Amino acid sequence: MAPHNLPQANTLRQEWGGYIQSVPSLLGKPYEYVGHLTYQDHADIPRHHQADILARRFNYFVRQINERLYGKRWMRQGKGVFGAMAIEKVPDFPHHHFIMGGEGLRAGLRRLDMMDMWEQELQHGIARITDYRGEAAARYLVKYITKGSIVDVFASPGQRAKLKT
Repeated sequence: MAPHNLPQANTLRQEWGGYIQSVPSLLGKPYEYVGHLTYQDHADIPRHHQADILARRFNYFVRQINERLYGKRWMRQGKGVFGAMAIEKVPDFPHHHFIMGGEGLRAGLRRLDMMDMWEQELQHGIARITDYRGEAAARYLVKYITKGSIVDVFASPGQRAKLKT
């Protein structure tokens, strides 16, 4: 039996949804892309390390995007993409859902370039990335919280400081 002091699923979804939708206004930059990333080698990922491995692969993907956009010293410059990501843990088929924005993201990196990065350069699996078209994407992402998925907000160190206040 779950502890009685945990928030109800609807309240949790609303709180997370509101926070994720507020991130662009807190940082002064819009979300630009929505994505879905799958894995071709999911059977080779040990189940007891799956969440950690998938989070590290996604973080590496984001680092590669930041290096392409802002150069090798992107962190020192205080730049970086931001967004929210959910790891959906479907048995035998884990995958990511994400929304992403950043200064110059759309101008510097097309969605097809990001798809090629995931599929061909990193060779992780299949990527579907589309333009962000409103708050429905944030609500869609947040529904995975109540399914027991890992949901996280990512941003550069300077941006994280703004999000904490």
